[in-house]
Amino acid sequence: MSIAHLLDDFGSQPAQSAPSQAMAEEEVETLRLQSYEEGYKAGWEDAIKSQRDQSAHISDEFARNLQDLSFTYHEAHSQVMQAMTPLIQDIIDVVVPETVKETIGLRVVEQLSEMARRNGAHRVEIIVAPEDADKIRVLLDQDFGFPIEAMSDETLAEGQVFLRMAQEERQIDMEAVMSGIRQAVAGILQETERKMMHG
Repeated sequence: MSIAHLLDDFGSQPAQSAPSQAMAEEEVETLRLQSYEEGYKAGWEDAIKSQRDQSAHISDEFARNLQDLSFTYHEAHSQVMQAMTPLIQDIIDVVVPETVKETIGLRVVEQLSEMARRNGAHRVEIIVAPEDADKIRVLLDQDFGFPIEAMSDETLAEGQVFLRMAQEERQIDMEAVMSGIRQAVAGILQETERKMMHG
């Protein structure tokens, strides 16, 4: 006797009606589209997040490189200035004073020309320190168009000159010029040293 009637038959599928099968296909398609859209949206969000993270990383790296570069520049500038300070000091102490001394005659000519334009051709007195007398006498060989008398005064320091024409008197003080140059350079060197110490 057969016992087939007692056991369930898994081999055959139950027949479905056409409308429920069509409905199932629509639901499957809808689920497929929803899954596709969710996956697309998730992928898009991941790409945007990844790009944001990469941009932030690049910005941070760029800022760090700029900071390193700035530090390197200031460090190099400080070291160059530190190395050059003795040379600059020698130039200020040796070369510039000689140059200033040599240009005293040009400064006198410049002042004489300006005074002559303002006052006309009047007699001029040039009073100089004994050390500068020869430099000024060389200038007197040229014709200025008005009489010039040069005299030395031992109370004047080297580099000091007085010019008198009509009612006008002017003083040239090359030591004051030198002092201004020294102060300007000292200020630059002090500022550089301050930046080296405090950043």
